[in-house]
Amino acid sequence: MKTRLFSALTFALLAAWSSQIYAAAQPVPRLAAASPEALKRGAELYAKNCALCHGKTGKADGPVARSLKPAPRDFSKGEFKYTTTDAERLQFIQKGKGPMPAWEKTLTEAQINDVILFIHSLKAKPATT
Repeated sequence: MKTRLFSALTFALLAAWSSQIYAAAQPVPRLAAASPEALKRGAELYAKNCALCHGKTGKADGPVARSLKPAPRDFSKGEFKYTTTDAERLQFIQKGKGPMPAWEKTLTEAQINDVILFIHSLKAKPATT
């Protein structure tokens, strides 16, 4: 009896775990191309809600950045520690993590998408010679 119960529990856990892996492996579409209007809205929202930590130009040099552990992301590098897709960035911004606050009750999904589009524009362009 104990062996059957253990087997059933093990199967249930493996099934739940494999469904999470399958869901995470599904391709996630990237945001639509940034329109000038979306970038403007994103810039305004970023200045109001994000620049305090991430800095006006996204270099993680906002007035409170030094006091945060871990430090805020430097968007000029175009690297993201916890996310690889814009859909994951949307969820990260909505839910927050560590010193990064959750914005899901403050900003709509559309507003967060505008901010993400603006963040992409902060990536430093490679120098040309």
